[in-house]
Amino acid sequence: MKRLVYSGLSGVMLAFAIVVPALAHDTPDGSEWVMADWIFITFAIFGGIALVAFVLAYKAGLLSNLEDAKYQILTIEEPDYYSE
Repeated sequence: MKRLVYSGLSGVMLAFAIVVPALAHDTPDGSEWVMADWIFITFAIFGGIALVAFVLAYKAGLLSNLEDAKYQILTIEEPDYYSE
């Protein structure tokens, strides 16, 4: 049983010894956040533009009476392609 435990521990230590050099890199500290910062800035820009567009559409009255807007589509006369 001890032999199994020792071989397991030595296997884990060997795995850590192999993995540790892969964690070494030459990038500066904090560089892993560069992509996250870029994504957040892009989200903030597009979110801000969408918010401004929503407010302008609301102020222009484009979002009022949405229930009646769907009935206008039913008044359009088109040939029935499906029942022929």
